[in-house]
Amino acid sequence: MIEKYRDVLIIHEGDVAFAVSCDSTGAIGEKENDVLKVDAEMVGRAAIKVALSELLCVGAWPIAISDALSNEMNPTGIKIIDGIKKELVENEIYDVALTGSTEENFPSTMTGVGVTVIGRAAKEDLKVRKAMAGMEVGLFGYPRVGQEVLHFNDILSLKDYVKIFRCGEIAEAIPVGSKGIKYELDVLKFTSGLNLLREYDDEIDDGKSGGPSTCCIVVYKEDDRQIVKNLLDKPFIRLGRLF
Repeated sequence: MIEKYRDVLIIHEGDVAFAVSCDSTGAIGEKENDVLKVDAEMVGRAAIKVALSELLCVGAWPIAISDALSNEMNPTGIKIIDGIKKELVENEIYDVALTGSTEENFPSTMTGVGVTVIGRAAKEDLKVRKAMAGMEVGLFGYPRVGQEVLHFNDILSLKDYVKIFRCGEIAEAIPVGSKGIKYELDVLKFTSGLNLLREYDDEIDDGKSGGPSTCCIVVYKEDDRQIVKNLLDKPFIRLGRLF
């Protein structure tokens, strides 16, 4: 059976589940027509972080990665792939098969990257549809986008998402991307069948883009609040309670 859960495809095979996530970036890099000028290695790091964060948040560990680059291998592709590999090694994500493709037929003046990640999990370990009435909802980090990502230290790293993956007290986790916090809370409402008793004020802009998964919504039991709150060295805001 194959189901779509948020932005992730989950393939059920007996007691094992395979999860598939993806991400794309465009106009970010070193090329002539890129809108946001950053080192191509950083482009690779950001792209793989987003795809991996989606995978880790549903409780799956990566086993294979495919990168589709709309640019030449040398020098752009080499830098992007190097960024992907460094991000994996620095976060102790090993034994992941890596494949991909580049554009060698035509010159490109804008950077384009697509990344697909496949992960595996025991069905019982999936952080999917585990939210229950009475559980609390919190937010790690703050939504940042564009140049903000380069200058603020309140955004989640891939290392943070690995910690979320390993935290048994977190029932569900939803990385926040371009559609913002409010949209992801509505997704949680749809997938859980529960409503959120909102307890946060205007200290956060819940309509703002979260860029490359700069913040993450987490669901946990009230008794586990302190454990969850202390999990990361990033800002934590309690959003409310499910009912």
